[in-house]
Amino acid sequence: MTVELSPARARAARMAVSVLFFANGAISASVLPRLPAIKDSLGLSNSELGLAVAAAPIGGLLMGVFAGALIARFGSGRVATVAGTVTAGLLLGVGFAGSWAVLAAAFLVMGAFDATMDAAMNSHGIGVQRRYGRSILQGFHGMWSVGSMVAGAIGAVAAGLAVPVSVHLGLAGLAMAFAILATARAMLPAAIADVHPAHEAALEPVTLRHAPRLLRILAPIAMLGILCVILQGSAATWSAVYLAEVLLQPQGLAALAYVVYMAAMVLGRLTNDRWVDRWGERRIVRIGALIGGAGVLAVIASGPLAQPLLAFGGFAAVGLGTSPMFPVMVGVAGSRPGIPAGHGVALAAWMVRFGLVFAPAAVGLAADAFGLGAAFVIPLAAAVVIALAAGPLTGGPLGRRANRVPAGG
Repeated sequence: MTVELSPARARAARMAVSVLFFANGAISASVLPRLPAIKDSLGLSNSELGLAVAAAPIGGLLMGVFAGALIARFGSGRVATVAGTVTAGLLLGVGFAGSWAVLAAAFLVMGAFDATMDAAMNSHGIGVQRRYGRSILQGFHGMWSVGSMVAGAIGAVAAGLAVPVSVHLGLAGLAMAFAILATARAMLPAAIADVHPAHEAALEPVTLRHAPRLLRILAPIAMLGILCVILQGSAATWSAVYLAEVLLQPQGLAALAYVVYMAAMVLGRLTNDRWVDRWGERRIVRIGALIGGAGVLAVIASGPLAQPLLAFGGFAAVGLGTSPMFPVMVGVAGSRPGIPAGHGVALAAWMVRFGLVFAPAAVGLAADAFGLGAAFVIPLAAAVVIALAAGPLTGGPLGRRANRVPAGG
């Protein structure tokens, strides 16, 4: 039985999910500019700070695998708002941490609830997208990037003005918690958001016995996310270092490389939905890989040519080219016939998080051994693999429109 949904109700749900994505990006980015102050206030070494921050992805790994079950039990809308509110509240725990143990514990629990929020809000976003009958998921992820930029800028200003970390993160946490709670009434009921279209195969129960089959189906899709993060990491993690160490630019100018990269990603994500509708997920991912790979080649060439502008352009191309990839992975994982959307998204995201434990170190190890310029061959290889294997990485021969229904059924 199809549940009717008015256009106004669908728009309200779309706005609510956009707020969730913005808040999630803002929560993650609020802490980053204050890490030096946290390190100094607690008297931590670099390794101690690194271990504390690493507790967040560990928490995500521990909790992420259960997110699908929570969504199936309570609904993606409810799980997203509750997990998001707790995640925002845990900013206070980070800001008021008085020891390494408390800081690590706050990051651990924050990572667990962040992974749950991530799976739930993406699952709900897929449900809203089905009601629209066209791609809107890219725009949701664009709001995540906007939230990251806004919170990062506010954090940088707070750090420059020497605002106490507890005050800054406390206010940020309360503001994000309030924004998330305000979305609760606009979220769609589980009977609308968390069901597959009626023409698809019946959903199978998800138990441990089904885990090998689910992982086998979702592993290639999750690999798109892992390869995407390797490619994005070349800009997000190494852009400023490359400009400073290889091209000998001042640190202030070098730091703008990350801003250029993120701005290009925001531009892409806020406009990609129209291209996904026109060309389909597979083609847009392949085109993005070619653009991102060309950007990495430009960065590699900028070193021997001593051309900083070429590096800036290359990092912008990486941001633009990779912008559709992770949202496509989420959409495909949440649209597999016979697999509940919440479980598909949660398991794929969990596998990506597992890969992230190892992926970020690859470029650093290669840079120490062969130089940073040569190490960029790794993200270049990731772009090539995505371009060549875009078919299986985006769910094989299954068509994208088979997973959507027009608004109102």
